[in-house]
Amino acid sequence: MKLKVILFFHCLVPIIELIYLVQVQQLGANPQEFILRHLGIWSLVLLFVSYSTSLVSLYGVKSVMTCRRMFGLFSFFYISCHFLAFIAFEHSFVMRDFVLDVFNRPFVFFGVSAFFLLIPLAITSNKFSIIMLGKYWKKVHWLINPIIALSIIHYFLHRAGKN
Repeated sequence: MKLKVILFFHCLVPIIELIYLVQVQQLGANPQEFILRHLGIWSLVLLFVSYSTSLVSLYGVKSVMTCRRMFGLFSFFYISCHFLAFIAFEHSFVMRDFVLDVFNRPFVFFGVSAFFLLIPLAITSNKFSIIMLGKYWKKVHWLINPIIALSIIHYFLHRAGKN
């Protein structure tokens, strides 16, 4: 339990840091890009941490498995913030422009696809859903594999577009 509390606060550090940087106006020359990059990178980091907890537990740190759901939900939180920031900064919440962007820029398509696939995982990350879905719960949570692939493609396509 102590490990979970410590890791919970560690997962909050990126958003606290971002709020602080916004308050002191230290986001650099392009604050919107900084916010999107910051949220996107931490989304990816926590997605990988969540995915790798079973591997870490195999090699001796069994207690980290109790934190897997928390890592996944924090990842969803950061991805949701990244998604909303993208819609706000790039499209001013004009959904028509956003939908056109999804089909015109491949990195947006891959990122949005990963986000929408992640929603069922976040919704079913509770004990009630595990009981209600039974054997299908694992099938739903298998979606983490294409989500990670789509997220990596999203990241590298965006990087390639910047260079």
